[in-house]
Amino acid sequence: MTYTADRLAEFVVGAGQSDLREAARATLQRNVLDSVACAVGALDGELIPAIRAHAEQFSGRPTATFVGGGRASVDQAAFFNAVLVRYPDLLDTYLTPGGLCHPADNFGAVLAVAEHVEASGSDFLLALAIAYEVQCRFSAKVPVMGRGLNHALQLAISAAAGSAKLLGLDAPATADAIAASAVDNVSLAAVHTEPVSTWKGISPAITGMRAVYATMLAGRGVTGPRAVFEVPNRPEETYD
Repeated sequence: MTYTADRLAEFVVGAGQSDLREAARATLQRNVLDSVACAVGALDGELIPAIRAHAEQFSGRPTATFVGGGRASVDQAAFFNAVLVRYPDLLDTYLTPGGLCHPADNFGAVLAVAEHVEASGSDFLLALAIAYEVQCRFSAKVPVMGRGLNHALQLAISAAAGSAKLLGLDAPATADAIAASAVDNVSLAAVHTEPVSTWKGISPAITGMRAVYATMLAGRGVTGPRAVFEVPNRPEETYD
């Protein structure tokens, strides 16, 4: 059986530079600059020193760079830089009936993985474009906010897709990465409720970090639940 995760993985693996039209590339480059500006503008934020200390404490081999200087493991760089992009709350927004998403939430994860694998600038942009496409399409087709879920659920799928592209995973491993990231990153819309906590601002960064981690595991042969999008939503059914 071919699952939705498999079809999505085929799209990710099959995407090439020629699929990124010049107008889309130019818009994406503008959005990258906007994300970098948000990240730099957040460096003096009240919460940022605590986030950086946390990322440094749990870093392993430093293969990616913090915005503002310093290096860390790929997952912690993904986390810290994503927090920076979201912190001023000026990042890009994709509006769709019944919901929205912030595609720039992918930036921290995709940038960290790109540096981790020493990708070219064009490969980074292609992976980011894939992440944008996946997140926006899912947001348009599956407006989860009305069901009590947060749009970071789509981010888990898109960040895994972009990361898998940069890591050069084949279609089965990419499907595993997407499935594992989706099933373990079910974010609740309650993160937006009053009184708004600081967790709202770092929640997408946590999701991106976990997606990078899951995708790395998929690259090592860890499989994911491919039927994640097809599992019946019937409470009378139970799964061992």
